[in-house]
Amino acid sequence: MTTVKLSIRDDYWETFKLEEQDVECLYNHLLELETPLTTEELVAALIDERIRTEKSAIEEQRTSGGDLFQPKGIYKKNQNLIFPALGWQHGLVTGFRPGINPDLGEFQVIEVSLEDGNQREFASGLADHLLNEPPKITDDSELLNPQIILMTYGGELFDLLEEYLVNDQDFVRIAARWFPRTLVIDINVGHLNLAEAVLDMAEGGPLPTSDLAEQIELDSNINQKLVEFSLDHALQEDPRFDEIGPAGDVLWYLQRLEPPQVLEIPAFLHYKEIDYDRSVLTTDM
Repeated sequence: MTTVKLSIRDDYWETFKLEEQDVECLYNHLLELETPLTTEELVAALIDERIRTEKSAIEEQRTSGGDLFQPKGIYKKNQNLIFPALGWQHGLVTGFRPGINPDLGEFQVIEVSLEDGNQREFASGLADHLLNEPPKITDDSELLNPQIILMTYGGELFDLLEEYLVNDQDFVRIAARWFPRTLVIDINVGHLNLAEAVLDMAEGGPLPTSDLAEQIELDSNINQKLVEFSLDHALQEDPRFDEIGPAGDVLWYLQRLEPPQVLEIPAFLHYKEIDYDRSVLTTDM
């Protein structure tokens, strides 16, 4: 059996550009999961999809425009063949001659003009031969390994995707997670008024989104993460509510009940201009 290694060009990930089909893929991925995802999770999904499509394209390109050569085959003059054992080169059958090997029995030798300009001869009509087994395709190239790609190029891909999503009005980000705007669950004014009442009873808060969603009785048959994401989005757009949680946690507070010291800059942080001699400053300063 011949083993053939799949790979892509060396600068593929270094010169990566986001295409329309990439965005469509991420949109469909979010739709299928019904769960908002972080940029890191979307980058991982993007890499997986690119690897899948590139593998498919490579295999299609290699096997198109000719027949796969196997020694057991019988071929005709001017027939286009593909040789996996020769790096998927294409070749044109130009002639024939009888095979001469008493140990192999009756077979034929085809003369082939390869695309690299070389003339080669190959056995045909030979039932017992190692190359009659379909080639085993391996994909152990580092450029097709998602873990290695993430480690090597994850930062650049993150920045690229983040910049795109921030500027694309079709996606909404809440608490570092993204979801298509058109698929966000509708949270109406009645829900928001109930959320205000719940926070009012809690002396302003803070309360996590999950508690608010439960108490205002949002549809429990929908993916809970999507419910909370949609509620977060609606609360964020309403000036009555303020998100005050630390990084990674979403906590809501009623803005009208926030302590004054939270809304004002502390006195010790107010800027006070100090006189100084600018002529003593260097360019670096």
